[in-house]
Amino acid sequence: MSELALKLSPEESLQVDEFGELRQRARRALMQHGFPDLKTEEWKYTSLRVLQQREFQAASASASQLPRLPFDACVLHFDNGVLDPDAVELIDGITLEPAGPDDLGDASYGGREDAFAWLNLANFSRAWKLRISGEPSRPLVLAFSSADDFSAAVHPRLLIELADNARATIVEIHSGSGEGMTNSVANMKLGQGAGLSHVFRCSDHQAIRVGRTRVDVGRDAEYKAYILDSGARLGRQDLQVFLNAAGAQTELDGTVLLDTRQHVDYHTAVDHCTGHTESREMFRYLADGAGVGVFNGRIHIHEDADDSHSDMSIASLLLGPMARINAKPELEIYSEEVTAGHGATIGQLDDDALFYLRSRGMTDEDANALLKYGFASAPLENMADEAVRNWLLEELRQTL
Repeated sequence: MSELALKLSPEESLQVDEFGELRQRARRALMQHGFPDLKTEEWKYTSLRVLQQREFQAASASASQLPRLPFDACVLHFDNGVLDPDAVELIDGITLEPAGPDDLGDASYGGREDAFAWLNLANFSRAWKLRISGEPSRPLVLAFSSADDFSAAVHPRLLIELADNARATIVEIHSGSGEGMTNSVANMKLGQGAGLSHVFRCSDHQAIRVGRTRVDVGRDAEYKAYILDSGARLGRQDLQVFLNAAGAQTELDGTVLLDTRQHVDYHTAVDHCTGHTESREMFRYLADGAGVGVFNGRIHIHEDADDSHSDMSIASLLLGPMARINAKPELEIYSEEVTAGHGATIGQLDDDALFYLRSRGMTDEDANALLKYGFASAPLENMADEAVRNWLLEELRQTL
């Protein structure tokens, strides 16, 4: 995979600016470790063959369309991966500024399993810092859109901080139909008593989408993620949540819909770093055609993290004979006074339920759609923001 590293991060492409030394260090790490292959445990179900086959051009100016939203929002538009700060209209409680080297100075990753994080650090053009305080009156939308001719590899990088007792909703949208790659990294920190609802809406079709999100949750703070992913040619999302102080909580809920020539991989990791913390995860996968889904969920309860509670479930429906789902729940527990559990199921639509609905006058098509919607909507129905929840559920209906 060293050839792929040279292809995606040629030395002459590195920017020379205040981040130059950091970029050089990241590129050296990337060249040392290379990219993962199927022998790398964290990537054993996800091949990078499509990435090796594609050629990427320099990013160009674009006029990609923002998705239409049925609710008012403060929007940051990353057009082909680039944010124009002059086009942003912020609201009270949200500030935006460029990040400096000191903000990224502690960026450090592992070996080849973290190759895309090193790639981002070596090749990002600008990093942005968002600060949220109080309770903004509207959701904050981070819209990553691309035009039909998008064929570049772009590397957005964000730092998001919620002040003590801040409450916010962030809607992260990835959309487009080009064949480029978006490789994003986001680091989030929640202060004491803060609450964040973080929505992922992904529909990249033929694009390659790789994301890494790290969330540090403070005392009595709460991070909730809601995911609706309708596929990409190759999609990979790493979501790492660290419960760092007593009272910290997280809930991760996701629905993934896959069809032919789509491969989507979600890796979640929740670390109970101290006691009196809670986590819950629920994911639903629906795979049709020759779609391939991967879910790897890891719960790590550290030593002396007594009175920690966690629960994880992954359920999947195979809608076609060629579809595949790879589910791998993991528990790593070093404390005794805890509760932790996980479950994984894979099946097909229930024939008895279909027969019952048809006996009540439904067509085969309507019966199938109703059962799939009931299965897929469960992770999204817990969201508190009614307007955003209704939008997500409508997006799900249209996709199904």
